[in-house]
Amino acid sequence: MGVLFLHGYTGGRHELDPLFVYLKSRYDFEYEFPVYPGHGTVLDLKKVTGNEWYAEAMDAYTELRKRVDKIYIIGFSMGGVFAAHIAQQAEVERLFLIAPAFDYTKITKIGELGLTPTHFSEHMKLNMYGKIKNRVKDIPFRAFQEFKNIIKLKREGLENVTADTLIVHGTLDLLVPYKSSVETAGKIQGAELELLEGAPHLFAYTEESQLELNILAERFLFKHN
Repeated sequence: MGVLFLHGYTGGRHELDPLFVYLKSRYDFEYEFPVYPGHGTVLDLKKVTGNEWYAEAMDAYTELRKRVDKIYIIGFSMGGVFAAHIAQQAEVERLFLIAPAFDYTKITKIGELGLTPTHFSEHMKLNMYGKIKNRVKDIPFRAFQEFKNIIKLKREGLENVTADTLIVHGTLDLLVPYKSSVETAGKIQGAELELLEGAPHLFAYTEESQLELNILAERFLFKHN
């Protein structure tokens, strides 16, 4: 059995490393953990395309398939969209989708998230912007256009996914509205949905949310039956 880990837009392995370390310390499995072109510790997104990002994910699936007979995919944010699309093109046993970016929050529609002043206060306490501001300056507008284009191309056909699916989303996600995961769960036959109260988009930056995520992944992927 093998696990394919797919990180998000402008991210890297650090987004899923806590979950990877937790699972690898408890279970023996083959894995692939690609980093998309231009992503990782240092961003260089000026020339790369969304198609190249997806191709990297698909190539990793192909490499893992050579070594195992069953594949589980853990996809975060944009990686969740890639995971669901791969599951339509190739054989995948289980999908664990973390805040999959089938939609994204537009500034003009932030009021539709249904967040209260308390929600915003709690989000500010997490200091999310302070943790990512050094990376934001390295994201050209062209890269955001590539993100929008590749999401539009790969988010269709969810009704064709046959893999066992669990979607996990935080209710304090300001980047990807959790309601999009509610809609996604309704499109994938038999999909389960777990909404984590107070969890932000970046689970890895909050200890409690990360612990909940670890346990959900373990139960679904390794103790499902």
